[in-house]
Amino acid sequence: MSEGALYRRVLGSSYPGQSPAGQRLHDAGPSRWTGRCRVEGGETGAARLLARLFGLPAATEDSPIVVEFASVDGGELWLRRIGARVLRSRQYLVPGRPPHWIAERFGAFAFDLELRAANNRLDLFIRGMRCTGVALPRALWPRIDAAESEEDGRFCFDVQIGLPLVGRLVRYRGWLTDR
Repeated sequence: MSEGALYRRVLGSSYPGQSPAGQRLHDAGPSRWTGRCRVEGGETGAARLLARLFGLPAATEDSPIVVEFASVDGGELWLRRIGARVLRSRQYLVPGRPPHWIAERFGAFAFDLELRAANNRLDLFIRGMRCTGVALPRALWPRIDAAESEEDGRFCFDVQIGLPLVGRLVRYRGWLTDR
């Protein structure tokens, strides 16, 4: 366990509110987790096109998923492989943001996310968005519904991303284990 783990630092005393599996994952430090997931694609033609342009995973009933974590500059690099698609991001603290907030960068886009841990669950809420450092108006933010939990001792995730006027781009949900 790393006392300096990003989520442990951000959540502070509410850290134990997430599931034991979530704590194992977020305390693991540099590690590799594997599992399975289901991916639901875009709801509209425009959503499917945008999902493809952003490299989001394609729809599938059952896909292998591998998530690798690395520590860098006080934050974490996340590499998610879902089927043939790879999503890379960096999660980090931003000075001056409210407690329980992290930033996650995907290429030119950075998202401010509020983390809430309670009742063996971790929920993430979008609180801001920037493109190449420039704050974007709320009307342009994606709709993100993301949660982590535990089932049968496994880390479980459910992430849905959509855009106003376009609809759902992707929803992926499944489980991971470090075994």
